Amino acid sequence: MANAPSFKRLSLPLSGLDERYDAIIIGSGYGAGVAASRLSRMGLKTCVLERGREFLPGDFPDTLHAGMKEFQTTSGLGHTGRHDALFDMRINPDMSVLVGCGLGGTSLINGNVMLKPDPRVLEDTKWPEELRKAVSGDLERGYAVARKWLRPVPYPGTPELKKITAFETAARAVGGPFSYPPINVTFQGDPKGNAAGVYQPDCTLCGDCCSGCNIGAKNTVAMNYLPDAARYGAAIFTGARVSHVERNSSLWRVVFEDSDGNRHMTSAASVVIGAGTLGSSEIMLRSAAAGLNISPHTGEHFSGNGDVLSFGYNNDVAINGIGMGHLVTDADDPVGPVIAGLIDLRNTDDLADGMVIQEGAIPGLLSVLLPAMLAGGSPLFGDDTDSGDYLQEAKRVARSLFKGAYEGAVHNTQTFLVMAHDCATGTMHIRNGRLMIDWPDAGRAPIYQKISDILRRATAATGGTLINNPLWSRALGRNLISVHPLGGCGLGDSPDDGVIDHKSRVFRSDGGVWDGLYIMDGSVIPRSLGVNPSLTITAISERAMALYAQDHDLTYTT
Repeated sequence: MANAPSFKRLSLPLSGLDERYDAIIIGSGYGAGVAASRLSRMGLKTCVLERGREFLPGDFPDTLHAGMKEFQTTSGLGHTGRHDALFDMRINPDMSVLVGCGLGGTSLINGNVMLKPDPRVLEDTKWPEELRKAVSGDLERGYAVARKWLRPVPYPGTPELKKITAFETAARAVGGPFSYPPINVTFQGDPKGNAAGVYQPDCTLCGDCCSGCNIGAKNTVAMNYLPDAARYGAAIFTGARVSHVERNSSLWRVVFEDSDGNRHMTSAASVVIGAGTLGSSEIMLRSAAAGLNISPHTGEHFSGNGDVLSFGYNNDVAINGIGMGHLVTDADDPVGPVIAGLIDLRNTDDLADGMVIQEGAIPGLLSVLLPAMLAGGSPLFGDDTDSGDYLQEAKRVARSLFKGAYEGAVHNTQTFLVMAHDCATGTMHIRNGRLMIDWPDAGRAPIYQKISDILRRATAATGGTLINNPLWSRALGRNLISVHPLGGCGLGDSPDDGVIDHKSRVFRSDGGVWDGLYIMDGSVIPRSLGVNPSLTITAISERAMALYAQDHDLTYTT
């Protein structure tokens, strides 16, 4: 985009990689970003290795043609697309997952929401005892520091958004309180810059947060923690696909390939693996296969965080929920941030019955596909909650088909994103050289039918047709899709119930911990959170870095 602001590029060519560092961070999402910033501030010679590319505002895809080039898939049949494409889809028979690939990890394409889980979640004995004790102490301080750096604020409420007006109607129908959740979006930029000294312009309310913010208003890890790490001397490299880590005398050796498939190695006394739930689990499983002695529970307790994505299609009211970053945003009728509204249904007697519902905006790069996709999916997978106005509905469908997604039935479509609680019993394995998820009958858990029933009531409030994820249909086996994968390298009290301890140090199978090997990302979460996990991942990582400084007689600064 020609009018995008100027931002400094952080990544360096791999030719500048040194043979040895004090600390190496693998990945660049929330946990890895915290580690990169804090270890650099402690004065350590620090290196960041990220498998994806660096995207500056203006680089993100905003058309279907550009988006297709940024899409990769991995399944039992193999891999398609470029390995550093932004949208990384992992297809499995029971549970598929979408994650981001780029400098900043999934923060580049997530929904920006920062929520603490229900307090009962952190009381679960699946968490290590020391972390449960820290909930009101240093973990709460971790949450506070995370908020300082990620700067979540609620949508200010003006200008009014059609998708919010309709969502408030849905909230009344399902009996849940509506609120504006805190989101990592800049609405009133500080001319002095954020905590890392980076100036970010105000959000234009285009709705394209989930395909990458071309304005620079989204508070991704690439806007705060990573620039701070670079400011304090961290060397940041992209296009580095880490295979595994191995112990080499008193150092850790990190083995990776560049984008051309050439093999590289570098070493450090401390290594933080923060490659995301799938990436870190894969690296640890490969490291175990190469001889590293770790917990036998690596790859277990996978959770999809109870994620559900559904659509209230062809409502009787306008929604305006299709991103328009590739167009001139209508200042009088903006889409708004991808998520601006929340229905909080966590006030339940049984924690497992709680959930949150968030409204969303579909990225504009998909706008060309939406009229035909939703019109075709409605009779096959839809549940019309208001069948008495068939003629009006048909007219709106035709209007979208002939005039596009910004009119008619698609213009009147509400996106629902739900997070709830699953049993976290999925497992990850390396099969035929690829990470695969096994979780038979995951989608048959009763919570998903309950979610569908509630979303039907929400859709009926505005006279639409509920279209659930087609993969969850009975005909297609009740399969699920998650955008918040958790687990695989879970926190625990010992290697008998976890992969890392409360300080994020990796267990040996004999009960001790490896000196200098840490994991910090969504893979460490031992159960579903029932809310967007980014804030909790960041808080746990901040706490771990404070403890690292204590253990090594260094200074932790924020």
